Amino acid sequence: MRLAMPPDMEPDDDLREPEVRTWFRKFSDALRGLKIAFRSEINFFVHLFVAVIAGVAGGIVTMTDERWCIFIICVAVVLSAELFNTAIERLARAVTREEHPEVRDALDIAAGAVLVVSIGAAVVGVLMIGWPFVAQITR
Repeated sequence: MRLAMPPDMEPDDDLREPEVRTWFRKFSDALRGLKIAFRSEINFFVHLFVAVIAGVAGGIVTMTDERWCIFIICVAVVLSAELFNTAIERLARAVTREEHPEVRDALDIAAGAVLVVSIGAAVVGVLMIGWPFVAQITR
């Protein structure tokens, strides 16, 4: 399927060589995406805030290196899922602002993915950090 060209594009514009992007430009674009998510998406900020609080609690209970690795993976997966969900939401808004059942389903599925990884990370956090933290402060 070929998308319609914007009115300001010449017919031969899509035949040009794609721009070669340097590694610096790729990282710059990725960091721009993180900045946009951090500034404009409250859910991303909330997940990051909870991760910082959990990290502080993990430091208090002096987790092992293996537990820190699991913690970092959980945080990375949750934040990545939130970024993918945000990207899908923005893309859906760019395509149409009208109510469309398939677009709604895609958005709900993406949100469900964030929910699944968030619950999984919360369970891991309670097992690795929560119980040891409670045990340490109640001694």
